[in-house]
Amino acid sequence: MVALTVLGLTLSWSAANAAPLEYQVKAAYLYKLVSFVDWPAGSLPAPGAPVNLCVVGDDPFGAALDQAAQNQQVDGRPLAVRRIATVSKSSGCQVLYIAGSKRQSVASALQLVKGSPSLTITEASEARGSIVQFVVKEGRVRFTIDLAAAAQNGLTISAKLLSLALSVRDGPNP
Repeated sequence: MVALTVLGLTLSWSAANAAPLEYQVKAAYLYKLVSFVDWPAGSLPAPGAPVNLCVVGDDPFGAALDQAAQNQQVDGRPLAVRRIATVSKSSGCQVLYIAGSKRQSVASALQLVKGSPSLTITEASEARGSIVQFVVKEGRVRFTIDLAAAAQNGLTISAKLLSLALSVRDGPNP
C-alpha cells in the first residue's frame, strides 16, 4: 500500500496499480488543481453535468487517475476522466493533461485549445503554452504555472495555488 499527501489530501493505492509512484502523485495533483481555478462564467457544463478531465494522447496514469478522481466534484459537478487520442476546441474537456502521441503532438494540442477555457497541464519539457507544467525536482513532483497562458484561456489561478508552485511565469509566451 502506498500513501501520499497532495495539497492537503492523503491518498493511498495498492501495489496492484501499475502506474509508477510519480504518476500516482501527478494523478492526485490533476484533480486537486481544479479546485484552485476559476473558469469564466458559463464555460463549465450545466449543474449536474460532469467536468471532463481528459488525458490526451498516451496515458501514463492507468487506473491511478480514475481512482484519484473517483467521487470528486468541481463546483458541485462530478469530475469525469476521459481518454482521447486527439483534442480540439470542441472536445468538451475543461481540464487537459496533454501527453502527446504519434497522432497529435503536445505543441499541436496546445495550439488547438489556445484561447478556450481549458486548464492545460503538461510535463515541463513540453511547457510552451501550457498553464501548469509538472517538474520532478529532487525526487519530488512539483509544478510551475504560466499566468499568461491561464489569462489567455480566460482562467484565474488562486493565490494559494500560486504560492505552492515551484515558479510562476507572468509574461507573454514567446
